[in-house]
Amino acid sequence: MTFFNPITFFWIFSIIAFVLYKRKKEKAGKYLLITAFTGLFIFSVTPLPVYMLHHLENKYAAYRNPDNAKLPILVLGNNHSDDSTLFPNQQLSLHSLERVTEGVRIYKSFSGSTIAFSGFAINGKQPTASVMAKTALTMGVSPKDTIMLTKPSSTWQEAQEYKKRFGTKNKFILVTSASHLPRAMQIFKSLGMQPIPAPADFFIKKDGQNSIYNWQPSPFKLLYTEITLYEYLLQGYYKWFKN
Repeated sequence: MTFFNPITFFWIFSIIAFVLYKRKKEKAGKYLLITAFTGLFIFSVTPLPVYMLHHLENKYAAYRNPDNAKLPILVLGNNHSDDSTLFPNQQLSLHSLERVTEGVRIYKSFSGSTIAFSGFAINGKQPTASVMAKTALTMGVSPKDTIMLTKPSSTWQEAQEYKKRFGTKNKFILVTSASHLPRAMQIFKSLGMQPIPAPADFFIKKDGQNSIYNWQPSPFKLLYTEITLYEYLLQGYYKWFKN
């Protein structure tokens, strides 16, 4: 995903501009360098990155179970570390931990449900789903209610695996990062399933009277741009090539 970070484009454009200058193509090099700095300014200083990510994350509201429905829960994985000196919750990435926390919150809002965790073994050791499940157990989830999907390595594969095991007739609660949820919902629905969105792991949060939109330089704005571009590109890919 680093390719979508504006810093990457800045250095690519700057290096090409330098080469053009060396080859006596000063005018082309000048315009390319101006483009590089303009892009860096737009995506690290202006409010645009915050607006783009906020728009993506706000497509679905936080899950509140208005009908008090007892539904199965699916928590999509991110990644983890296999550092054996750490506890399971400490091994999870921040994104995975946020997703587990939200899944457990929903699980505890009604008894008798099941909660499934998805995520493969990145380095051939224990799968992310297993680490997420162990973390959930420490938060009070019953082992008998825990399910692990340890083979899927992408959102598309997670949807296929869930469909294979549980079919398409029943509704379920889909938990993942707020920025990832629109793409996940798109994929699961395209396979005929009935997910109910439950966003977690919000980047953009309102802070009292302070506006979330500002002109302060921030490395986080570069990250927001990277996440947004990546998600929108993959949404387009799944729309055109997976449907």
